Order: sequence, then structure tokens, then C-alpha cells
Amino acid sequence: MAWVPGFVEFSVDLKKQNYFEGNIQITRVNEVVFHGVVTEGDENKPVAGALVKVFACIDNNQELPLSHSISGHDGHYLLYINKDSLPDGTTAIIVRASAGNPDSE
Repeated sequence: MAWVPGFVEFSVDLKKQNYFEGNIQITRVNEVVFHGVVTEGDENKPVAGALVKVFACIDNNQELPLSHSISGHDGHYLLYINKDSLPDGTTAIIVRASAGNPDSE
């Protein structure tokens, strides 16, 4: 069981607020949720637009793709997988990220 963010609900018009105040609505999901930040270099700079892929590792180190997402402008990504889509015999879940334009090399 996991909870994922939904939206912010404001009880007072934003223009009438002296500070940011709102209730974050969340949604309960019966799925595996992955969240992280794609970074690069010693400075851990966030990477926007990185392709993030999730794989199930099964027998003989075979990897089956489960889902993918793109990191946002701040490097963050969020994706989830229906538990029923995990194959029997899954021994590990692998998350990989790649970024950059391979044609520019």
C-alpha cells in the first residue's frame, strides 16, 4: 500500500493569503511507488529530462521492463507499478536512468 500526492486544496483565495497555506490531498494506491532524483557530477546537479526505467529481474538475470518516466526540471521522478504486473520469480527491482543526446557524441 502506498500514498501518492494529488493536489493542493486552498480554503482561502491565494491573493488573500499572507503566506502559503493549503491541504495536500493524497491518493491511496495498491501499487509499488518509486520516487527519486536524477543527479550528475560531484556537485549532484539535478538532471532534467532523464529517462528513468524500472525492470524486474527474474531467473538467469533476465530483465523485464515494467515502467518508465521522465525526470522533471528539478531531476525528480515519480512512477508506480501495479503489483499484479510483477512476474512470478522476481528476485529484484532495478531502476536505471539515462540522459543526454547520444547523437551529439
